[in-house]
Amino acid sequence: MRIVTALALSCAAVASPLWAQEAPSPDPVPAAVAAAAPAPATEAPADVAPNPALPAKTDITIDRRNQVVAGLGFGGPLGATFRVDLLHGLGADVREEKERVKAVCALPIPHCGGGFLLGAEAGSGGGKLSLGVGANARVDSEDFKGTVGVDLKLSVARTWGSPIGTEPGLTYLGPELDLSVLRFGVGLGVLWRIAGDGGSSVLFTWGLGIRL
Repeated sequence: MRIVTALALSCAAVASPLWAQEAPSPDPVPAAVAAAAPAPATEAPADVAPNPALPAKTDITIDRRNQVVAGLGFGGPLGATFRVDLLHGLGADVREEKERVKAVCALPIPHCGGGFLLGAEAGSGGGKLSLGVGANARVDSEDFKGTVGVDLKLSVARTWGSPIGTEPGLTYLGPELDLSVLRFGVGLGVLWRIAGDGGSSVLFTWGLGIRL
């Protein structure tokens, strides 16, 4: 749009003096006098500056994408953990001047490519497998630089070693929600015991982490 406007203004600036020169003079001038008279100077068209009010050019690329996110964390009941998440879905790469956003939408709907999230986590107090939905975006702009993400998942956890708030050798199942901003994340959830004896029948899970 900026290019089209600039070309239109340039053509108008060039056409105005030419149209003025082609207009017939009311008083004819003898050929000899016309030949001796110096040719009138033609004013050069001024440079047309881009209009800052016009919208900037935006490039958008959309395709199916897999994104792997790894991180370290600490929380209950798994203790110190290492985590890996796979987001499969629709990816978007948006560029506009000095800003760029790369995002992945992992939802089981057509607009997100029938995506999903798979997660695995292992720590000093147990391990966990998760299946759910999520979205993750990497933003690079003057106002914000970093990542933003949200995950909603169903997790099954197995305790071993030294779990926090319960006993080893138990299996739990329940929903969890994870949020992350600028690579730092927090997680909350509730798990019910589905196998094993002893320990807590219900666990409120929590965690703090950093994405690598």
